[in-house]
Amino acid sequence: MRKRIVLKPNFADTIAKTGISMAEFAITAGVERTTLYALMNPAIHPERKGGMQRTTAWKIAAAYATCTGVSAEDAYAVLFAEEMR
Repeated sequence: MRKRIVLKPNFADTIAKTGISMAEFAITAGVERTTLYALMNPAIHPERKGGMQRTTAWKIAAAYATCTGVSAEDAYAVLFAEEMR
């Protein structure tokens, strides 16, 4: 079994609470906006397999930490879940 990193279901609302748009957040995180949307809506992207790369998750966590003032570790816990597959 492998761990799969996925966004928590409330990801979009959590980002919205920071006061910036998803496009601005993607720029801050250094990831493509399309990547974020694909991760938020995996059912409409059947060609994508699994979760996300660990480096992508930490980029997103670091951006959230920058926007909110929490640690990157706390940001990771707020934004992601790890599933066994």
